[in-house]
Amino acid sequence: MATPSLAAIKSAFSNRNYAVYTAGNWLSLLGFWMQRLAVSWLTWELSHSEFWVGAVAFAEIVPLIVVGPLFGVWADRLDRRKIAMALQAAMLLQALTLFVALRLGWLGIGWLFTLTLIEGSLQAAYQPVRLALIPTLVRRSDLVAAAAFTAVTFNVARFLGPAIAGVVIAWSSPAWAILFNAVSYLCIIGAWWLIDLPEETGQRAPSRGLGRDLWSGVIYVWREPALALLFGVLMLLALFARPVTYLLSAFVGTLYDGGPQALAMLTAAVGVGAVLAGLQLSLQGETRGLVRAILCNSLLTLVSLLAFAYCTDLWLGALLMLLFGYSVTVAAVAGQTLVQHSVEDQSRGRVLSLWVAATRGPPALGVLLLGSLATWWGLSLPFLLATGLCLIGLLLLWRGQAVMREHFEEQPTARS
Repeated sequence: MATPSLAAIKSAFSNRNYAVYTAGNWLSLLGFWMQRLAVSWLTWELSHSEFWVGAVAFAEIVPLIVVGPLFGVWADRLDRRKIAMALQAAMLLQALTLFVALRLGWLGIGWLFTLTLIEGSLQAAYQPVRLALIPTLVRRSDLVAAAAFTAVTFNVARFLGPAIAGVVIAWSSPAWAILFNAVSYLCIIGAWWLIDLPEETGQRAPSRGLGRDLWSGVIYVWREPALALLFGVLMLLALFARPVTYLLSAFVGTLYDGGPQALAMLTAAVGVGAVLAGLQLSLQGETRGLVRAILCNSLLTLVSLLAFAYCTDLWLGALLMLLFGYSVTVAAVAGQTLVQHSVEDQSRGRVLSLWVAATRGPPALGVLLLGSLATWWGLSLPFLLATGLCLIGLLLLWRGQAVMREHFEEQPTARS
């Protein structure tokens, strides 16, 4: 990899639009992670069931598979900035509804599942739009640093949000963490309002129909072996490794016999590792070496996951979650950066929506499967089986690294 340099981050922030976006996105992400921990703990308190913990996590992320690709098509047709603002306003209303229902004592596990499904659908719609917008906020030479530093802000919030939420829940109620999230959406809505995009970014290719446009994104990925291999590696990890972060409340309640503070500690540990990963990639500022980093850190992800599944010491578990957060973030952010850097702009929304569906949607299936198995077998054995499946797939996909290097690193400039 390249020698780390602060110049890459400084150059990214010299882009006014990116600086405005990052400033507005910060508090919104903090609120998002506060609400996620609050919902996870509410699920356990209302049900004391590993199945329901998995089911609510499923409701939050399964829309990425269905809703995300549809909005990826629309992101290539319509004004992406206006879509982003509308979706953020809808998320604000969802958080307010959840807050009111909790304060009035109306919230049961069924309502929590439904409201989480709504929030997950809105997030699924927003992600491909946001990812398609980020390259328009910076010069192309700053894209690697900008994409990586965006992951840093996300994961700093992942570290601080649960820590703050754990204190709030312990001293008062999860409702106030949810209210903070609702108010925080005003920051990112304001940021999108202030961002001034070049007029040409609003031009879109004529539509050939929703189905054909969506299918063209699939064909775009399938016909490029390097993209298909990259999608395959990280889809496998998303299906069988990432679900552990959605089942942390179940680990806390069974293996560690802890409360919201222990849950906040483990979640924050994942965030610390992810922040370190994002900073490393931000300082690098180029694509060379990212393919090897993806594959090596995918292996480290599996090792830390297997150890965590059989760990009963909270502090050791937190260390393993830090390693997990670091390695899985290097793989995910490096992969997303390579896709961003190589895809044509007129297909960006569709391809990135498929990327979201492939890397963030499978945990919905994985968490439901592993949560269900854990109800009968406990938490450790299902993750042992999941790690074995990932390892077999990773060994097979390792053979394709030369193809990925040639496509992503030797020809790093995106098609235009």
